[in-house]
Amino acid sequence: MAHRLRSKVKAAEAGEALAPVSLVECRRDPHARPAPTAAERRRAAQRRSERHQGVVERAAILLRGKPALVEVVNASEGGITIATALQPEAGERIGVAVEGQAPRTGTVRWVRRGRVGIGYD
Repeated sequence: MAHRLRSKVKAAEAGEALAPVSLVECRRDPHARPAPTAAERRRAAQRRSERHQGVVERAAILLRGKPALVEVVNASEGGITIATALQPEAGERIGVAVEGQAPRTGTVRWVRRGRVGIGYD
């Protein structure tokens, strides 16, 4: 952030014509993924399948080659929400084994306040 603003200041001192710069632009992470468009976002009422809470209490996951036992918050046909102190990245692949079901793989869709949403492949 600071280096980009510093570069702009030095360029202005050298007499170069500059486009306006805002602090918001300087704070933006150049490596961050673009925000999803309105069409890509879903609201809670727009679920593809019913969520089931309390049906399964625990699941075993395989994250970065290491197994872990986690609490299941809710599950559906399309995915699962788990509570964990682990911090996977959105888009990361993860293995999930739930009691009474065959092990599956999924993709981390979101991570918020100690909860992780996994969409099954």
